[in-house]
Amino acid sequence: MGYSLLRYLPGIYQGQLTSTTSVGNFPFWGVDFRPLHPAQVGGRSELDSANNIHLNFFVAQYQNRRVLCFRNGGYFQGMERVTYLIADSVAEGRYYRFIEPITRGQRAYAEVVFPAPDSLILTSYTTKMGTRPQPVLHIRWTARKTYDSAYQQAAAHHNYPQPVVVATLDAALQGRTEAIWYSPITNDPYPEAAQPYGGFLRASYQHGSGYTPDPQKNVLLFLTVQPLVEGYTYYPERLGTLSRYVVLKASESHFFFKHVHPGRYFLYALYDQDGNGAASSGDWFSLPPAEIEVPPQDTASAQVTITFRLP
Repeated sequence: MGYSLLRYLPGIYQGQLTSTTSVGNFPFWGVDFRPLHPAQVGGRSELDSANNIHLNFFVAQYQNRRVLCFRNGGYFQGMERVTYLIADSVAEGRYYRFIEPITRGQRAYAEVVFPAPDSLILTSYTTKMGTRPQPVLHIRWTARKTYDSAYQQAAAHHNYPQPVVVATLDAALQGRTEAIWYSPITNDPYPEAAQPYGGFLRASYQHGSGYTPDPQKNVLLFLTVQPLVEGYTYYPERLGTLSRYVVLKASESHFFFKHVHPGRYFLYALYDQDGNGAASSGDWFSLPPAEIEVPPQDTASAQVTITFRLP
């Protein structure tokens, strides 16, 4: 049930994230979903250097049957959480509901909706760590597919999608009251470290001599699939190929991107001079970018220098 989601989901999505958590709302949030296995698609996103979210959908074995599983979680304010949900209600190609399997959705559930082939609404509900009698809104992400080509190399590599089992859940869920783990996490049935085909990137930047950085201001360090600038021409539509990004303080000079989809990227850094959270006149930008190839299950390194002031 629900295996068609593996066909519909791959691509880069960008849109607004509404959250009832203390982290607040984000007018922009993006995830690059690509195959990680013949029967798995996933993506990862950083909020800043300490907080991140991962979203993975894969075929699992549970209670003597194959099911579509949604593994999600990440680090938030120093605590790690991992949740496993299983598809229980599906309108193929349009609607997919995933429930926490032990409590049958009384603890948490999520809905994935495709209003159109190029749009996605992902909504999750929880009891706020057991403080509510029934699940309430946790996050809602309303997004549009902005790039549909980055995943194709991985799909060909894995002969994706295939209805094969990626992980078995029964042993890890036996005796538990919920399929939710909090740090320190042990007996995770399918930890990120065991997931195939991801790479790593040591990314860093240097401040140029044209300005004096304020250590309390932010630098956006990000990866795109296509270059934003060629020659003297800027291509704003290529922001739709944004794959990974992280917001750092101007005093933080590097970041280690984990579980990066293998492939070619362009690394950029933006010093947010006016503090408005977006590229604008007077901000400083790295040109040229660093062009890099991230290998599967290995580490690449890249550095850029922020030298160009946006007109």
